[in-house]
Amino acid sequence: MNKGSTLELALAVHRAGGYPSLCSWTYNQNADLFRRDLDRFTEQTNSNNIHVSFELNEYDNAVVHDIVRQYQLPTIEIIYGKTNTFRPTKSESELETDLLSLLEPIKARGTKIFKRIYEPNDQATMDRHLIDGFCIKGAESAGFSSATPVMETFLQQRKLTPQARLIPYGGIGTAQQVRDYMDLGAEMVAVGTVLAVSAESSMSNETKQAAVNSTSEDLVHPTYSFGGVERKQSTLKFGNYQGADDLNGTMALIRGLRGKTNSHVYFGQGIDHVNEIRSCQAIIQDLTSLL
Repeated sequence: MNKGSTLELALAVHRAGGYPSLCSWTYNQNADLFRRDLDRFTEQTNSNNIHVSFELNEYDNAVVHDIVRQYQLPTIEIIYGKTNTFRPTKSESELETDLLSLLEPIKARGTKIFKRIYEPNDQATMDRHLIDGFCIKGAESAGFSSATPVMETFLQQRKLTPQARLIPYGGIGTAQQVRDYMDLGAEMVAVGTVLAVSAESSMSNETKQAAVNSTSEDLVHPTYSFGGVERKQSTLKFGNYQGADDLNGTMALIRGLRGKTNSHVYFGQGIDHVNEIRSCQAIIQDLTSLL
């Protein structure tokens, strides 16, 4: 979760037996801050068992290679492509050249590479781009996503690439959902909104309580066109922010995480499973109770 994927939450998820994540865009492209929190995570857990997400254009290849090597990351997620990001600056051929330059050394180290997707990718693309699996967002997901339900894209992707490792993102908040996806062959199941409202999350108590008091019916879904593809955002709004902002609404998002009015927070349909503020331990214990 942009700005909400913090060290504190990662540590709590790790302690609860989950597989935590950190994302580069939380750090405003500051690689030193990113390394600082990865240092703290490895020092406090004596583990490198963490999933790290990068957007391709945020750091140059040398920085990403150094982070993957230094922390011996087991998995990374990459976000790239004109239809998958709102920051494309190069042609598709230039992007692919950069992508392979980035990923070939990472693949050689044995790190598993996941690509974030909103529509299915074919086997040829997966092979050409050295992809091990896909993180799948859809209609139930927070933030930028698509109109297609996550399960529908998951099943289509499983058919197109039977050997791919698949991680569904979006709307997950019950043990039965986790069991259903795992029975269908998911590598793991991502949980965002429910953990974002956990006791250990750095989100303000005011914003957490707003989530507890809301349902998916309260979410709004503005749409944007990127690379000729329409994307929707899933967000809970608190008034109408009027200040200068970027296309991702980052300034309004920071305000929302801090509990300020005239802001927003990216929540998905997992908000329907948030009825109280609970610990990560309790949440993960419940989610894994049918496994």
